[in-house]
Parts: sequence; C-alpha cells; structure tokens
Amino acid sequence: MKAGSSGSLPAGDSPALRGSGRPAPVRFSKAALIYNPAARRLRCRRFRRLRAVLERLRSFGLTVEVHGTVGSNHATGLAQSAVQRGCDLIVACGGDGTVNEVVGGMAGSRVPLMVIPAGTANVLAQEIGLPLDWVEAAGLLRTGRIRRIALGRVGSRPFVLMAGIGVDAAVVGSVHGGLKALLGQGAFWIASLRQLLSYPFTPFEVQAEGESSQATFAVIARARNYGGGFQIAGQADLFSEDFQVCLFQNGSRWRFPRYFWNVVRRRHPRLPDVLQFRTRSVLVKGSPQTGVQIDGELIGCLPQSVTLQPDALSLLVPGPGKLSSGEGKVIP
Repeated sequence: MKAGSSGSLPAGDSPALRGSGRPAPVRFSKAALIYNPAARRLRCRRFRRLRAVLERLRSFGLTVEVHGTVGSNHATGLAQSAVQRGCDLIVACGGDGTVNEVVGGMAGSRVPLMVIPAGTANVLAQEIGLPLDWVEAAGLLRTGRIRRIALGRVGSRPFVLMAGIGVDAAVVGSVHGGLKALLGQGAFWIASLRQLLSYPFTPFEVQAEGESSQATFAVIARARNYGGGFQIAGQADLFSEDFQVCLFQNGSRWRFPRYFWNVVRRRHPRLPDVLQFRTRSVLVKGSPQTGVQIDGELIGCLPQSVTLQPDALSLLVPGPGKLSSGEGKVIP
C-alpha cells in the first residue's frame, strides 16, 4: 500500500514513526482484536465492555475481527495469522501477558499494536500513559501516534517490559490463576510472602560489558514501572536502545524486606548490595532451578541470554505532551 492511502501506515520517515513533530494522521481499514477471556477486567461484564470497545473502533471506519484466546500462547498464533491476512492494526485486549503473546506473533512487522488494558497490573499502560478506561483507550486511533520501539529477547522469546530472574519468577510461577482472578494483585502479595519464607535465594552470575557480577534477584528492564506501580529500574526507557539492569546481590532472605522497603521509597540504588547499569545484552548463568519470567509470564530457567532487537515493534501511544501515569513524564 502507498503511504497516506486509507488503511496505510505513515511512511517510515514520517513524524509519527520518528517520534518528532506533530502526530501524523493514522488511518487503518482492517483490525484484529485479540482478547483474553480470563483477563481480570474482562471477567465482569465482558460482552458489554467488548461491545463498547468495538463500537468505538468501528466508529473510525474500521472493519474489526474479534478473536478470543483459548490457552497459553494462542494469542501469538492469532496475531501472526492476522498480520499474514493483511490486517493493518492489531488490538490486544488483556493484561501484560496477553500483550507479550501478541507481540510474539507480530515482532519485526510494521503493523502497529494498540493496547486495551484489561489485566491485573497493566504495566505497559502505566508506562506509556494509557487511560484505563477501555473506550477512552480506543480513542488513541484519533489522538495517538505510532512509535517504533526495540524489544528485549530471552533466547527467541520477545518481551516488551522486563525480564526477571530469581524470586520474582518463582512468585509468578506460583500464583494460582483462580486466586489471581479473585484477588488481582493481592494474589501476588500472598505468593511473595510464601516465597520469602521458602525460596532458596541461590546466587547466579550476570555477565555484561565484559564484566561479571553475582546476584540473587535481577531485573533486566525496558520499562520503569514494575508490578503494581513500583519502579525497580527507574531510569529505564521504553524508547531507548538499551536495558537498565538492577541486581540485588544479598543471599539472605531477611535482606529482602529491606530491599522491598527501599524499592517503595525509590532509594534502593543507594544500597551497597544493589548494582545498576545499562547494557544492550546480558548473559545469565546459574542453577537450572532458577526461574526466568518476562512481562509477568514464567518462561523457563537459567542459563539464558538477554538481547535487544532494535526497531522491532510499532506501538500506538498517546500524542505528544500526554502525561505518563508512572511518574508524570511527558512523552516526547
């Protein structure tokens, strides 16, 4: 399709993709909406909520396909198929895990992704300043712009927000789906307390920039926000070309409540056993009993390589000057 025609993306050198100047008009013709029926904010009044979003999307002249997921990684195949069929917009309605799966099916393409935040934590929505109201979020088709971003990769699996190694992966892996649906973030608090009492906090090795460090918990971040509004990697930037890495190095389980208290106060970088740095790739070696999570989904165990895939995803974000809910940061 020619740039500027109905349903086309802006040209590769347009302000909408460079992230400068006024937002260029974004026109689409055929969208695929992929939703997770198990997402917490979709379990109540699901059809009424979806109907309102669909009406909003179709008011922009879009033809919208609707696909519900039926299991783990189903969203990846749905997104990949939609791109291959010629959909020029993918809409992910769910939590950060659903977004991660959708991205897995469209990474590297030029088809933009729009997010309707329907999950438990909605970290990506916080990061880019998306409204949590679904109909308002769908209004980005009128007010938003497209920005190309890099993605992280753990092996062959892409991620948008962060990779976590150690105790947070154990927490993610131990949260029961039914309890998560019932209690939301409360389920993670319960799982965190259990892991504090039982997790072995086995050290592992982190290699980056020609140096090696030890840690018992690591966050390799593309985003500032983490979980329920915490900021472990407070200088991370979704629109940058690197990771911010945060290593917690103490192996005592009773050190972690102090870590947590300092994370809440955003003073953890001052601690002598917390190490932060920026890099584009990381190799992590350790016990195969040490888990790895990406974007809140447990994906495997050590050893793993974490790399950056530049220019990997077109993301629909609020227009210039809109405030990010994470820290009032103006999206440039």
